[in-house]
Amino acid sequence: GDTKVVNAPINAFGRAREAVTAAGRDPVARARARAIGFVASGFPGDPTAQLNLVPVDRVVQGILSALTVPEAIGARIHLATDNRIRSEDIVRITREELGVNVRLSDPTLYRNVTLPIVTTVLERLKEPKLASALGKLGTIFGSYGEWGQPIHDVGNDVRILGLPIRRPDTRHAFRMLCRHNRYVQEYGRVRDADEVARREELWSRAIEAIEFRSGREVASMTAEEFREHLASEIDLETFRARGRTRRASRGEARA
Repeated sequence: GDTKVVNAPINAFGRAREAVTAAGRDPVARARARAIGFVASGFPGDPTAQLNLVPVDRVVQGILSALTVPEAIGARIHLATDNRIRSEDIVRITREELGVNVRLSDPTLYRNVTLPIVTTVLERLKEPKLASALGKLGTIFGSYGEWGQPIHDVGNDVRILGLPIRRPDTRHAFRMLCRHNRYVQEYGRVRDADEVARREELWSRAIEAIEFRSGREVASMTAEEFREHLASEIDLETFRARGRTRRASRGEARA
């Protein structure tokens, strides 16, 4: 789904933040890290522009449903949401979840002027991967964040496919994506397939345990509150289960 396209900027923002933290007290290293953080924290988009970010779960659900509904043959069905996220929401959530102050800029100006300068600076600072990620960001969101986007027909996915009328909350989806990329993927650094699978399974169990214990959706929690709950289930340094989650896992295995 469209939510997937925000992986790159989340990872870029997170890595820029970590670079500043890792610089320590060395003034030269901190100055370099701050320069990287500054140029990497721009985001193309009008503050009130709305983005139709749809989690992949909803897309898969729509595809599978379409295979069994004859009325869907030849029809154009928009797997869209009626609670689109705005660019200013992305800025706010990124600040809350990642501690990064993202700056919005005019999409056309960003794509044609700012981005070429930023990528050149990052390459000279020996940050080619970050430069590449921001290049993709500009290509994708330079058009996403502009006015004049098509308005999708919200409703025929329910009417034709019979999907649940309650559509994904895009603000919650983006918030959880920030958390997932931060804690599970370490902003794209965790790449080993077995390790990714282990972390995904543990993350899923921890989320279920937190929601069961608190009686709330984790996406409704503040960043600080969620981190506190998560730390009670998972050692955030090693990403290993603590007592309760480990015992639950063993209980499932015996069952």
